Amino acid sequence: MDLRDAAQQLYAVLPREFTAERTALARQAKEAGGKELAKEIGSLPKPTAGAWGINMLAIHQPEVIDGVVRFGASLRAAQEEGDAEAFRELGQQRQGQLSLAVQAAKELASRLGAPLSAAGAADVEQTLRAAMADAGAAAAVATGRLVRGLSGSGFESVDLTDAVAAANPDEIASVGEAPKAKLPAGTKPARQSKKHQEPQPKEKAPEEAATSLAERRAQKRQAALEEARTEFEAAEQEALEAENAASKAWDAVNEFEDRRSDVEAQITDAKKRLASLEAELIGITRDAEAAESHKKLAVRAAAQQRRAADQARRRVERLA
Repeated sequence: MDLRDAAQQLYAVLPREFTAERTALARQAKEAGGKELAKEIGSLPKPTAGAWGINMLAIHQPEVIDGVVRFGASLRAAQEEGDAEAFRELGQQRQGQLSLAVQAAKELASRLGAPLSAAGAADVEQTLRAAMADAGAAAAVATGRLVRGLSGSGFESVDLTDAVAAANPDEIASVGEAPKAKLPAGTKPARQSKKHQEPQPKEKAPEEAATSLAERRAQKRQAALEEARTEFEAAEQEALEAENAASKAWDAVNEFEDRRSDVEAQITDAKKRLASLEAELIGITRDAEAAESHKKLAVRAAAQQRRAADQARRRVERLA
C-alpha cells in the first residue's frame, strides 16, 4: 500500500467514518514498517462536503464526471477554435449539464446516508463548473480524492494547490495552462484559406486523462470483482456449512420432539394407570375396612362362644 492507494480508500468513505478510517490506515502502515507513510496518511485532510460529493460521483457514478469532463472539453475546443456559434450553443447547454450532475450528486449522497446541504450542493456545482472550464480541474475531479471545492469560470486557471490528496503530475493534466479568451457573442473568427490554414491543436488532455482514468477504474473494478468472487465463494462455503449445521440442529430438535412426545404419551398412560390404581386402592381400602369390622365381630362372637363352652365344661365337671 502506498500513499495514493491509502488516499483512494480513505476518500471513498462516508464523512462520519473518515477519522476512524484514517487512523486505521495509518496504524496499518505503521505496523507494516512504514512509519513515514503512516505519518503522511495521518496528515491527509478531511474533504469538504462538496468535495466529498464530487468524490462519490467519481467512485460510484464515473459516467457523470466523464460527461462533465467531455462537455467541458468540447466547450473549450469551440472557444479555442473561435467557433462562436458552437460556443454559444454549448454555453446555453452548460447549466443544464451542471444541474443534472449536481442532482446526481445529491441523490447519490442521500442513498449513501450523508445528504448534501444546500451549501455542499452549491460547492459541487461550482467545482463542476470549474472542471468544465479548466483541463486541470477536470482531471482533479476525476481522481476521487478531491479535498476541497474548486472555483473557476474560464477567464483564469483554476487554483489546484492542495486540492487533491496524494496527487502527482500524471493525474492532474494541464495544470496552470493559460485559459483562452472568450469570444464576444456573435463574433466570427477570421478564416484562413484552406491552403494556408495551419492546423489548430486539439486539447486532448481531458480525453486522455478520462481514458486513463477509465482504464484504471476498469482494472480496479476487475480486481474488486475478483475479490468479490473470492469473498462470495468463501461466503457460499460458509453458508453451506451453516446450512448443514442448521439441518443437523433441526434433526436434533425433531429427535428430541419425538422423544418428548413419547415420554408425554407414557406420562399420559401412567397418569391413567395411576388413576385406575387409585380407584382400585379406594375399593380395596373400603373392603379392608369392612373386613376389619367383620373380623372384630367374629372375634367377639368367638370369645363369647368360648366363655359359654368353658362354663358348660365346668358344670359337667361339677356334676361328674
